[in-house]
Amino acid sequence: MTGKPGRPPEDRLKRQQEIYLAVAPLIEEYGARRLTLRQAARAAQMSLGGLQHYFPTKRDLVLHALKPEAMDRICADFSARHTDLERNQPRRYLATQADFMARQYDFIRPAYQAAQELGPEHARRQIEAVIDGRLSSCVGPLRHAFPECTEAEIHSMGRSLRRTFLSALIDRTVTPEELREEFLALFRGWSVSSRGSRRPSDRNVEARG
Repeated sequence: MTGKPGRPPEDRLKRQQEIYLAVAPLIEEYGARRLTLRQAARAAQMSLGGLQHYFPTKRDLVLHALKPEAMDRICADFSARHTDLERNQPRRYLATQADFMARQYDFIRPAYQAAQELGPEHARRQIEAVIDGRLSSCVGPLRHAFPECTEAEIHSMGRSLRRTFLSALIDRTVTPEELREEFLALFRGWSVSSRGSRRPSDRNVEARG
């Protein structure tokens, strides 16, 4: 969509994200099958036709957060904002990464619930692809933060993050704040373990980045 003459092109993916976030509480409250597009349009404060311009079907809407392009955009925006921190203060960056992963969880959770309702096997494949792709982006910062660790150890850390994220999705009582603290606890534990007696205390992985 190019928009009207004289106006910059519309950021369609951003607009889709805004609509999905407005509707996400209804996905969790009613479920994907009971939710109607009219209810979704009211939540997004737009007409039904306007909603269908961005999401032609209900399935497109409720599964939006599991689309690779949606997560790629969020990750790209995050990386652009924190490139300097990642390069110059990698352990401090991990606290920011914990915040970000908790927000990703909050973003994905309604779509994961919808996918489970619409087709559990499809949901499993989609969510694993999304998580594997996104958590792979954590490997670089882990290498920078823990240069003394072997590749096998870094790989093990990544698997721990993956298990923690997946477990939170399965247990719908977990809050983003709780998940954030779990990630921070993992980072602190790895910091102590990797440091051992060889390095002075590093306090950069803090609760408030």
